[in-house]
Amino acid sequence: MRLSDHKVLITGGSAGIGLALARAFTSRGNRVLIAARSADRLHAAARGVPDLQVATCDVRREDQLRQLIERAGAALGGLSILVNNAGIQRNDKYGETDEETVLTHVDDEIGVNLTALVKLSALAIPLLSREPESAIVNVSSVLALAPKQSAPIYCASKAAVRSFTKALRYQLEQRAPAVRVVEVLPPMVDTAMTRGRAGPKMPPHEVADAVLAALEADRTEVLPGRARAFARLFRVLPGRAERLMRGR
Repeated sequence: MRLSDHKVLITGGSAGIGLALARAFTSRGNRVLIAARSADRLHAAARGVPDLQVATCDVRREDQLRQLIERAGAALGGLSILVNNAGIQRNDKYGETDEETVLTHVDDEIGVNLTALVKLSALAIPLLSREPESAIVNVSSVLALAPKQSAPIYCASKAAVRSFTKALRYQLEQRAPAVRVVEVLPPMVDTAMTRGRAGPKMPPHEVADAVLAALEADRTEVLPGRARAFARLFRVLPGRAERLMRGR
């Protein structure tokens, strides 16, 4: 897949992996629009990236997802790459955290991490299908392979993203022209989500570089940094891999 002259929409694009991807895509001559809930953060991000376009969007709301696709199509002149990157993680202790808090967090996490990704993909396919080359890039997590105890819903939602991504790939690879469907499974990345957590963290720009390299090489699975070694361990010794991740 070529990596220039694309029309790219990135959710969760005001910071972290999303912003790193925006910088990487724009540096290769692509038109990019980033979306997030905070207008202030979006405009702050855009000040550091020439020609970057922005759109506020709460991805939990279907009406705003529809508006986002319309805005992207109009602002970019179409859509050839959708990056579903928006994600949140709550660390609730079931049986200890207040029940109402847990129920609210369940809706938020599944809504952002899974439901929005599925709906936005469905809404984007008509635009993507008009392009000679196109892709949906879903940012999952290495936790889709083996969960950790501290974030049950986050891990479950990422496992669901992994399954959905594979099934969608099977459908869209049969179209003409095909829409490529790519899954990114990062390890722990140095973002606001992981602030205060111990352990090695991958810089967001290295994840972005790995994603662009995978797209250019026509790979459908991206395992940046330590994620590759963990995935290999999980294939060979799944029980050991789960024990390593369990207590985090």
